[in-house]
Amino acid sequence: MTHAPSPGACTRIARLAVNVHDIGRAAAFYGQALGFKPLGAPRPATPERATLLGGPYETLMMALGDTRLELSRFLAPSTPYPADSRANDLWFQHFAITCHDIEALARRVVSLGGQPITRSGPQQLPPASGSVTAYKFRDPDGHPLELLVPAHTPPGDPAHPPDSRPAHTVAIDHTALSVGDGRRAGAFYEKALGLIPGAEQTNTGPKQEHLDDLPEVQVRVATLFTALPGPHLELLGYERPRGRRQALAATDIAATRIVFETTDLAALERRLTAHRHAPTRQVADAALGQDTDGHWLLIERVL
Repeated sequence: MTHAPSPGACTRIARLAVNVHDIGRAAAFYGQALGFKPLGAPRPATPERATLLGGPYETLMMALGDTRLELSRFLAPSTPYPADSRANDLWFQHFAITCHDIEALARRVVSLGGQPITRSGPQQLPPASGSVTAYKFRDPDGHPLELLVPAHTPPGDPAHPPDSRPAHTVAIDHTALSVGDGRRAGAFYEKALGLIPGAEQTNTGPKQEHLDDLPEVQVRVATLFTALPGPHLELLGYERPRGRRQALAATDIAATRIVFETTDLAALERRLTAHRHAPTRQVADAALGQDTDGHWLLIERVL
């Protein structure tokens, strides 16, 4: 991962949390297709966390390198991921996994139940779009994910021989959110959560159209950095075609949570509330809120 100067201990992305229909099925997919390792067994959430998120649920933590993914299954049925979702819709949130042999890994995830988003296989974007090679797909619950080869690591690079992980996955590089107004969203994450803005670029052209499976796409990509270790954040402002908006309950399958850690929960919760019309929910050690486009954020206090 490439990070800007750290914003300090106040905020870092500790993990991503996705809601699933079946923890066993999801864990098998992430393990077999992508090389994630379970950290223990599924366990019930505490009563306080169940109250915070809107109902009892069980949870399983998984690791890929030094990054973490949390699978959550609510005991009451969850609303499925919208079947006709597109990359520009404002509930769209993916996370990108770095790898070395993207062609082999793309074939693997599809053979194990992943549903392609990208047309015609992995796409190498032009220099103006970062020169990365990327491939987007959905997991069995409909969550969008991305495979990513950074520009400095050519696919199949012999300097990175394969190991026991599928096609040598490395870590979660970033999570990306579709937003309606990139400037407004960026201001929220800077002022409410203290993230540091990085580079911005506009991605367009045939490669981006194939990557997103969208016509005549033009998307403004803004990078924001958090404290290390952990992924960084990207905001995807689709200038064309424009995406749809839909409110999500925290228990819906599409309601992926970015889990931030902070040493001063009270101060961060006040800033979060000040930058939203709706108040956050809070328990002793955590607060739950939403950004300006409705993406869910869980902030945990650490000592």
